[in-house]
Amino acid sequence: MNITLLDPPIFELPFTWLASIGNLRLGIRQRDEWCTDIRGKTTILSNPADMMPLLPLLEIGKTAFYEHLSHVEQTYADLSNASQSFPAVFLLRFAFESSVSDYWPLKAIDWLDADGTIEPTLRESLRDMLSKPWLTQHLKHRVERVTKRTRRG
Repeated sequence: MNITLLDPPIFELPFTWLASIGNLRLGIRQRDEWCTDIRGKTTILSNPADMMPLLPLLEIGKTAFYEHLSHVEQTYADLSNASQSFPAVFLLRFAFESSVSDYWPLKAIDWLDADGTIEPTLRESLRDMLSKPWLTQHLKHRVERVTKRTRRG
């Protein structure tokens, strides 16, 4: 999927679009309400199920995505809360809870590896994923490593 981090962002008040994934746009309404738009249909990102079309963000990596948000925050004062308000926990939970293969969960674990901390809801999602029948040995080991490492750190 073609992911474009928009620089400069597209300002269509009350929305500011910061990225596009195919024909989907990702942005912020007002200061910290994240949303998507597909052909004029706007969805406020309020739970993990809303995150399915954003899974390709996991492919560009947490560092690249948050560097883009940091640049936007520094350039546009109205967007100073973009990186803190992005619902990353919803994105990662969707990858862990809704996948039927190891591709998206492995990408999501890469995001966790970039940070080193795990929110309690993510720890629960990881624990639940360990019981999935499709779980590969590689993914199981990654889940065990990341949860063990973050418990210590």
